[in-house]
Amino acid sequence: MQEQFNEKLSQFIDDELDCEQALLLLKSVQSDELLKDKLRRYQIVSQVLKSNEYSPVSSDFADKIHQQIRQEPIYFLPNKKLSVNWQKAGLAIAASIVLAVVWVSSKVDKQMSSPFGTVEIVAHGKIPADAMNARFNEYLQAHDNALYVNSMQTAQPYARVVGYHQE
Repeated sequence: MQEQFNEKLSQFIDDELDCEQALLLLKSVQSDELLKDKLRRYQIVSQVLKSNEYSPVSSDFADKIHQQIRQEPIYFLPNKKLSVNWQKAGLAIAASIVLAVVWVSSKVDKQMSSPFGTVEIVAHGKIPADAMNARFNEYLQAHDNALYVNSMQTAQPYARVVGYHQE
């Protein structure tokens, strides 16, 4: 029986036991001081075999830490609530809206003051009609589909149109 128990301790340290067996083993070790010492020795041997190092720890190390934690004072500090100043937030939002309205209205005023600005410039003779016709001809030539279909240039149109005949 003792051999079998030693084997179970060794399997526990090597993490070869399933959960139920490990729990049964730990319950039996918890109630027996001799088994606790044996488990501690097995753990030391395992640590030395795996890492060639040993850091000794007294048997009541965890108990000492637990006692020190219990002796620490407990402070009940109130949580600092984050308060939002809604008046300042509302004023900031209102100011942003006013700024946006002023900016948009200035753009609209500029467009409304001269919606046909280029026509007036041409009509008043500031830009000669020949120059305007030349610009318009350049635009038409640049956007002429016949240029893409009839020539051998490598440029391709942005979209292709497919047609079919309905009968």
